Amino acid sequence: MKFNIKKKPRIFTVGFDKSFIVKDFGKINVEHTDKEFELLTFSNKKKEYDFGITNWGYYATPSINGRLKNNGYQTFLVKNIYNKIYIMVVNDNKLIKFRKYIEFENQKILSRLDLFENEDEFIKKLLLNKKTERYCKNLKCLDHGKNIHEVFKYIKKPPIEPNYDIKNYKRKVVKCQNCNHFFAIHKINTSKFYKENYSIISHGKNISKKFNKIKKLKSQSDNFHRVNRFLNFFKKYKSKRISLLDVGSGLSIFLDAIKHKVRWNLIGIEPDINFVKFGKEKLGLNIIHSNLNIKKLKNKKFEIISLNKVAEHVKNPILFLKQCKNLLKKNGYIYIEVPDGLTASKQKNAKYQEEFAIDHLHVFSLDSLNNSLYSSGFEVILIDKIKEKSGKFTLYAFAKKIK
Repeated sequence: MKFNIKKKPRIFTVGFDKSFIVKDFGKINVEHTDKEFELLTFSNKKKEYDFGITNWGYYATPSINGRLKNNGYQTFLVKNIYNKIYIMVVNDNKLIKFRKYIEFENQKILSRLDLFENEDEFIKKLLLNKKTERYCKNLKCLDHGKNIHEVFKYIKKPPIEPNYDIKNYKRKVVKCQNCNHFFAIHKINTSKFYKENYSIISHGKNISKKFNKIKKLKSQSDNFHRVNRFLNFFKKYKSKRISLLDVGSGLSIFLDAIKHKVRWNLIGIEPDINFVKFGKEKLGLNIIHSNLNIKKLKNKKFEIISLNKVAEHVKNPILFLKQCKNLLKKNGYIYIEVPDGLTASKQKNAKYQEEFAIDHLHVFSLDSLNNSLYSSGFEVILIDKIKEKSGKFTLYAFAKKIK
């Protein structure tokens, strides 16, 4: 056994917000004969963890329900949002920290492994967990499932919300306890917001002024980081001539920034005529005045579709995502941003967070966004949660068309 210890450890970050620091101190090279078994022991305040090296592989832990348990460790089988399975060994006086980590990283404990005495008991426990899977299959919480609970109730417009001149302001926000998806219940027709004067209410009469204000923010704007995030993921396509459809282009701030960095075929689609005119006349972009409509797009197919804060405004996100999928070429990609409802709901004045505004019919969690994409025929490649420069709590994902 040879130790190659680095003088300076390689330092990198992991986790959803890159807040966990990992220090790589080097490698241990194992060279032994068929008759040799080797042992490496990690010690932490008299608690020990053995790692065994054999001629056929590894004893990754001591006996889970024996020596490891007696040393003060509990062992868990854990699944992350990408369906990757891990074995985690937890100091029994650090369980609170472990639970917080699991919740923050949106992971799920499948089973505690050190409590089993035989394989039949283990299999029964796994089957029970499968029945109580936290994901809503096909996001059934959209159909008002059994585990729906009211979170917020409103009888008047919150201070942060634009004035849509609603006469009878009554609505509530409910949450699915299985997948932490939030959705609105009310009788207000929000679809008319986008057909009438949404651009004026949300951005004022002078769209150019608002556009220039955001551009001047540079690295302090949400869009600056969105564009960098987007192009870093698609860097292999930067020099190619591919097609991008931006659904719900709004101010066209995203498409305009992309236009100056790549030579792609860019098309936007937007229901608000004021936004459309601004994008076409002032920015020289190809913006189509419509909701998502295959005929309006003349049956075009795209390599990439971007959805920047759009899916939360539609009545049925899964149907909407399936429509997007049908506009993608084989193995095409989708980029999506939505409000992070679970993080927003934990803030001090959660009820008045922008994420729960009246025009948001759906407010997502990592679970429900992941599940929506999967149910719509996408494979999630990358999913994360961030707090943007504007203070918004946002989820984003890159996903690939698979069926």
